[in-house]
Order: sequence, then structure tokens, then C-alpha cells
Amino acid sequence: MPSPDDIAAALLSSTDFAGDRSAVDLLSRAISPQDFAIKRDSLPVAAAADPATSAAILELLERGQVPTMAAIRTLTAQNEMRREAERIERLGRRAQRSIDDFGRALATLAHAHWTAHGIGPTRRDVLSSEEVMSLIRTRIGDIAPSSVKHLWLIERAQRAGWIASNANAGSLCAGRRFHSDQYGNRVSLRPVNTIGTAVAAYLADYLAEHGRAPRWSTAAQDLRDDRGRRIFHNTADARAQELWLTTAEWVALQDDLPVPGKRGQRAIARKSRVS
Repeated sequence: MPSPDDIAAALLSSTDFAGDRSAVDLLSRAISPQDFAIKRDSLPVAAAADPATSAAILELLERGQVPTMAAIRTLTAQNEMRREAERIERLGRRAQRSIDDFGRALATLAHAHWTAHGIGPTRRDVLSSEEVMSLIRTRIGDIAPSSVKHLWLIERAQRAGWIASNANAGSLCAGRRFHSDQYGNRVSLRPVNTIGTAVAAYLADYLAEHGRAPRWSTAAQDLRDDRGRRIFHNTADARAQELWLTTAEWVALQDDLPVPGKRGQRAIARKSRVS
């Protein structure tokens, strides 16, 4: 009857470990642990016929580890998790290419929820909605419901300016892009952070000059971006955008009038240091 070393050498004969005594010794320990006074399950020789198991054995040998069944199961599970994470990452990049469509859908749902309930929807509600799931199927592919969160659609849409949220429950709301989308190039198309900084800086300058905060009607009339384009279409538009501006903390309210929020103040301070 062949010895564990002979069996291990035969199993490795057609691999890169052919003739490698260290690899043969490690595999032999897995095949017959009792020969080394080790109490653990032996590695069935037939298990090496399975491609996934065989690949795991070779990977463990490459690491200088004994390919026990427990080690193989752990490594196989880790590899499966890594492959799934890589797959989701690839799908996430595909989602980014359609982020305006996802953002518009998320913002529309959030806006409708605020209109109906006076509070934002949960992330789970909007991500599991038929509108978003349909977009996922057509733009990305079949994704398990439990994996949708790993596409980071909320975060991607927020960076793109379609929605805003903070750490508070029910804060998710429609963002700058949702409101400005209806006006096309009649209002500023600058990135959301540029808009937030411009609004906060204007409010700070007005407060310093007049000793009081401006009304939204005044801000809507005066505010321009760095290219001279209006930031708000009119007073109603400015008031509608108050929600995302305060949610993202670009703006805070004092006596129902806008002043720079915490994030706005930080942006102003950074801008002052740079200049």
C-alpha cells in the first residue's frame, strides 16, 4: 500500500510542486495526520479530484501551510467572498456610468416621501423600490437584494448631487441636481460642493456686512456662481432647496433665515486659508 508521501508525491506530480519535498511533506501531513500524532480529520485523496479543492490545496502549499480540510474550507469560503466582492465592485463601476438615472430615481422617491410624510424614506425603502430595482436589472444585471447595498448607490448619488442625507433618521431628501434639473442651463451647473460653498460664503458675507441674515428672496436674486450664472431660479426654487442645504449642513436656520451651517463654515475657513 502506498505511503502518504508516495500519495502526496503522485498528487503533486503534474503540478508546479512536482519533486518539491517540502510540499510533499505538508500534503502528507494532511493526508495522514495520525502518522504525526496530530488529532484532526485526514484529507481524503478523492477530494483532490474536485477543481476548487485542488486549487485550494495548491494555494495553501504555496503559502507553506498544511492543506487540512478545515483550512481548505476556510480558504474556499474566503475566495468565494473575495470573488463576490470583486464582482460587486465591477457592477458598482457599471452603476456609476448610469448614476444620473439612479440619482434621479432616488431623488424623486425621496421628494415624494417628504411631500407625503414630512420626513425622508429609509435607504432600504428606496433601494428596494420597484423603480430602482428595475433600473438595476436593466443597467447592471441581476443582483441579489442583499447585495444591492454594496453597489453604494446612495453614496454615489449623493456625491453626484442628486440626493442629500446626514446621520439622522429620515434625513434622505432630494438634492441640488433634482431641483436644478428642471431649469437646464438657466441656473448654475457647477458641482454640488461648489454650490454649497458659494451659498455659505454669500450668507457669511451678507451677515458680516448687514449684521443680519438675508431672506431667501434676496439670496435668490443676488447669488451667482463663479461664472456669473444664477444659483437659484427664483425665490420658490431657493426655498425648495433649503432642505438639502440644511441637511448637508451647508446652511443653518436662525429665526427661519439662512446662515452658514457647520459644513459651510468649514468650507469658508478652507477657502480663506487657500487664498
